Amino acid sequence: MTTWNIGPANVQQTNDGLAWTLVAPSELPRVEVDGQTVALTGPVTVERSVAADGAEVLRFTITAGKVQVTRWFQAWPGEAFVRTWGAVENCSDRELTVTGAELLRLDLTATPLWYLFHVNQFSWRYRPDFFNEFQVPLTPGGAPLELRMGAFPAACWEATSCGWFAVSDAAQNALHKQQVGHGFVVGIEFNGKSRVLAEATQIVSRIDELNHRLAPGETFEIPACFVGSYEGDWDDAGHVTQRYAEAHVHPPRPDDRYPWVQFNTWGFGQDINEATALAAIDRCAQLGAEVIVLDLGWATQIGEWRADPVKFPRGLLPVAEHAHARGLKFGLHMPLAQVNVDSPVAREHPDWLPHRYPEYFGAAALCLGHQPCREWLTTQIVRLIDDYQVDYFVQDGEDMVKRCDRADHTHAPGNSNYANAVQGLDAVIETVRALRPHVIWENCENGGCMLTYKMARLYTTSVTVDNIATYATRQGIYGASYPFSPRYSVRYMQDDPTPYTLRSAMFGGPLILMQRITDWTPEQMALTKAALDQYKEFRALIRDARIVHLLPPRWNVQGQGWGWDAIQAVAPDQSRSVVMVYRAQGDTPQKVIRPRGLRTEGIYRVRLTDAGKTLELTGEAIAEQGIEIALPEFSAEIIQLSSLPVLADH
Repeated sequence: MTTWNIGPANVQQTNDGLAWTLVAPSELPRVEVDGQTVALTGPVTVERSVAADGAEVLRFTITAGKVQVTRWFQAWPGEAFVRTWGAVENCSDRELTVTGAELLRLDLTATPLWYLFHVNQFSWRYRPDFFNEFQVPLTPGGAPLELRMGAFPAACWEATSCGWFAVSDAAQNALHKQQVGHGFVVGIEFNGKSRVLAEATQIVSRIDELNHRLAPGETFEIPACFVGSYEGDWDDAGHVTQRYAEAHVHPPRPDDRYPWVQFNTWGFGQDINEATALAAIDRCAQLGAEVIVLDLGWATQIGEWRADPVKFPRGLLPVAEHAHARGLKFGLHMPLAQVNVDSPVAREHPDWLPHRYPEYFGAAALCLGHQPCREWLTTQIVRLIDDYQVDYFVQDGEDMVKRCDRADHTHAPGNSNYANAVQGLDAVIETVRALRPHVIWENCENGGCMLTYKMARLYTTSVTVDNIATYATRQGIYGASYPFSPRYSVRYMQDDPTPYTLRSAMFGGPLILMQRITDWTPEQMALTKAALDQYKEFRALIRDARIVHLLPPRWNVQGQGWGWDAIQAVAPDQSRSVVMVYRAQGDTPQKVIRPRGLRTEGIYRVRLTDAGKTLELTGEAIAEQGIEIALPEFSAEIIQLSSLPVLADH
């Protein structure tokens, strides 16, 4: 039995989910006010309630001098997850400042050794290998492991992590011969910058750079996180997280087809106009695409959110109407928190800019934590939706949670990490979603640099790596599909269409073409259409599947990769599975692939799509003996597995 302490709740993993009891000595996540840690030693009030979705909610309230600290713990019947968040109320007659807040404090029970598993997020500069996975022993007496999470610039030189980690009492080896362990997962619901410090007997998650002013009677909200129990390997840790998040975190899928085939005009750069857009829409309709997005370049300039009158003299409405007439949704790219310094809004409100440095395609930053700026931006987005019939937004920019030290903003100096996240970006997206709920939001932060569960609560999907080559795209899919459902692995496909590049874009969420498709030959169009039809055949299976990580794409040599990699999706009832197998440059021309997660005694028809070979094997034989695949360099194979009916004995 695995036990951990979350504040006053002692949580135990049981066969039926979680059982919790109150443990008075356990410490709540700490809060600092005016630079001093609040002593949570006052009387505790405990209330129990049941939410509309059947979740049980425990509320702990402690009055400690000048503040009242409240912690909520939420759990669902039969599910091994607890979600927790908090609040600090100023009960005094003067202004206080919240200078520190922990999101989570976990006290671990003694065990021979805990192992922590996490996945890095995107950075253009940190290293050529993206979304690498790391397994780290939490050695007793050793230095704490530090993980930085939240929104960071894509140009950040330091490693940052997805807002998730798993902890197990059993290590998994590099060959992915998985051992069964017991442990838990943690997901962070905060888009600002935070960090985790993990030691052998304690794990703490804390908000960075906090300086939140609190007037008498006001309340500071502590962002949420969740903890869940699991048994198995790192794939199992990811799977239980994904099922929980699909049920209780993510926005609902927009339709049963989702994830969609999409086209984004970035292959044309900013050289787009009405004629190009209309021609691209016609090509999209021929290919069977379902969404077209006009990327950067459609507006007069960044921060002046109206159609460029030279490129689109009739505005964007004719383009949107043509897309809708051809059966496509219409979307726009918008770097929300960026502005050109010579734009009308920057000239009228220069004080809204934290700085004038050209950090994103010549544009400086906007401070969304400043209330007038946030309200202006929200109005602009709603106007765009209504004027141009927008169905879809790609949010972009360099570090969506801006640093701002201005003293003339509605947030306090030194509090922009919290204000630009909770009261800034989050508030903008939440407000627009409430006003125009039909619009779908895709997260891009100059790449997958804000992969948190607050992002996943606000957005329907997210990019992993940015517009980058084929092998790196597979790295993003492979790593991000541990913590996040496959629909949060957008692929921006920039390479010319070949069987290899198209196969590399099939696994995950929305498949987004980013080429100059109006220049494609009939052969390229036919090849791509066939691949997109195949993607549509598999997308529901992959979307709802248990993801099995078979061979990691570890080495992005010369931007082209090296060796073999493979990833698998298994249907919830284990009746179907698909395995994508790739070979970049180098390594041997044959490889034995061992798909897992099938019914051990079940018999499966195994079909190698390109080799034209069909086998019948048991699930046990498939996992133990494997399937030999032969591929030349820069090629791919699809293994399709389907269970066969069991014949009754005669």
